[in-house]
Amino acid sequence: MTLATGIAVASLLALPGCDRGGDDAKPGVSPSTSASASESSGSIADKADLVGDWEDVEAQWAVHFNEDGTFVEDFQGIVDFRVGTYDISGETVSLIGDDGNTTTGTVTGVTLVFKLGTLIRS
Repeated sequence: MTLATGIAVASLLALPGCDRGGDDAKPGVSPSTSASASESSGSIADKADLVGDWEDVEAQWAVHFNEDGTFVEDFQGIVDFRVGTYDISGETVSLIGDDGNTTTGTVTGVTLVFKLGTLIRS
């Protein structure tokens, strides 16, 4: 295994643990309230609003939310990096991976803010 491959694998294995034990919102980003999110056009209020492709180009991260409540993550060029189910409760989006890890993020306006990055609809 080359050094670059080893570093990439180590990075990817550490990624699912990034959400353990804390608030996943980025510092300085204030989450919107449920009332304001549901009142604005294009807001994210339930699972149906998440269906589609979301990405953070800078983090090289994409999440594909399916109508059946499943998701697929692509990360740094690895397609189908992680799969699982998703849920939304109030302003919290949870990616429940088949790997046993759950990543939580916050709905902020029409974006999804996670520790890894901010997803926007692509």
